[in-house]
Amino acid sequence: MPDSAEEPQLTVIMTVYNGAQFLRTAMDSVLQQTYTDFRFLIVDDASTDDTSEIVGSYQDDRVILECLERNVGQTAALNIGLKLATTPWIARLDADDYSAPNRFEEQMRALEADLSVSCIGTHVWMFHDDPEVVDSVFEPPENHEEITQGLLRGSSMVHGSIVADRVALLDIGGFDERYRFVADLEMYDRLVVKYKTANIPELLVGIRQHAGQTSGKKLAYDEAIDICLGRFKTDRYTRSDASMIRATLSRAYLHRSQFRGFSDRIKDLGKAIRISPNTFIWNFCLVYFYGRFSKPRQMALRRALAKSVPRFLTGR
Repeated sequence: MPDSAEEPQLTVIMTVYNGAQFLRTAMDSVLQQTYTDFRFLIVDDASTDDTSEIVGSYQDDRVILECLERNVGQTAALNIGLKLATTPWIARLDADDYSAPNRFEEQMRALEADLSVSCIGTHVWMFHDDPEVVDSVFEPPENHEEITQGLLRGSSMVHGSIVADRVALLDIGGFDERYRFVADLEMYDRLVVKYKTANIPELLVGIRQHAGQTSGKKLAYDEAIDICLGRFKTDRYTRSDASMIRATLSRAYLHRSQFRGFSDRIKDLGKAIRISPNTFIWNFCLVYFYGRFSKPRQMALRRALAKSVPRFLTGR
């Protein structure tokens, strides 16, 4: 795809806080894209490691570094990046993940082919150390209707894989800064009401699995529970939709219970079973007995359930 001699069409926004360990892999994957008509805006959220030095070592005019004086968290940093960007399209990649070389080329081609789409994601694979070693894959639905329904069960778009219309993101108010860990889920709830979404059925983004991730921690489940409860305050969902939301809420309480003390754990388990008894029984077995399996059996179970059990939160 030829480069534009005028204003670039795309800004890649990457927020990073103390991400030096994996940053070069993520940056290299962006700068080595077959599609080159972009700016690469990196918002350093007041890192205390070598993040800014690593970014500064790249001699590429597309790289723009914005250093924040104080740590504001990823959601607020994303909003800062969104306001600084001027291009029609915004792409996302986290500082510990990886983009396949043809990712942007495929996404921009798909957006040109269907002008009604305002946000497009991709299928993704999970890896640990080497992006070329695939641990598992996540294949979210392709069309808008299925994506909208999928949001009621978990995440049907992987945030680190999206390319979105900047005006659309600004129109819905950007990211809600009340949520520091799963703000993308709440953003999608507002986005799909007004704008069309899609996912490309190709593995174009690698999601790194490592101990420093936050998506499985208690605060993430606190936020997911708040988002689910907020859905019940609107009248846009059918009875069938409400049943799916209750199932998702039950799973959230169940997962959160693992991070709480005994008394609070019992309360969360009680809420989980009251909200959706069938969901509770199935997921209780998964959550509390999964860890007893050997690693090979865990991987086999994950692969077998990947398409039948929706991934909760971000698909990580």
